[in-house]
Amino acid sequence: MGAGAKAAPDPSRGETITGSDLEEEVTKWIEAVSGEMKGEKSFGQWLKDGQVVCKVANSIQPGIIPAVNASKMPFKQMENVTAFIKACRSLGVLEKDVFSTVDLFEAKNLVSVQRCIFNLGSVARRIPDFPGPFLGVAQNAKVEDAKRKSQVTTTQYTGLRQDIADELRTGHNVRVAGQPP
Repeated sequence: MGAGAKAAPDPSRGETITGSDLEEEVTKWIEAVSGEMKGEKSFGQWLKDGQVVCKVANSIQPGIIPAVNASKMPFKQMENVTAFIKACRSLGVLEKDVFSTVDLFEAKNLVSVQRCIFNLGSVARRIPDFPGPFLGVAQNAKVEDAKRKSQVTTTQYTGLRQDIADELRTGHNVRVAGQPP
């Protein structure tokens, strides 16, 4: 290794959180990483305003979410959730594992939220300065998401045979309804 090069993080370092089900594992991990306790709140209510999950992301990589809104205004809370989702992507959570803002904010799909956070707890092993704890097993495969290449359509298909389309375009063999041929 050259001067200044960092060794790859040891994926077996740190504690791995386990639980009886996905929600319990994710809850224990969030509590351990953020220091915020769930208490008697439901999973969705606890995370709805996005502040706790933003704290988790900033614990994994300080400053990844530069501004966390403390406002009670719904759009500011949704901004927090969206910032967390963006942080998940940049930390290495695959697009297929990322949830939508409404999945958490409106509790539309909390299992999707839990899966995303579980995957974040797993890919966090790749962050050299994050000591853990972690979730799941180390993900060693290198997978990159890529947007599909956009295709530009140059001609519009009208659904007509080309010879008929040409006649219509030039005005040949065109009759107006209600007028004799």
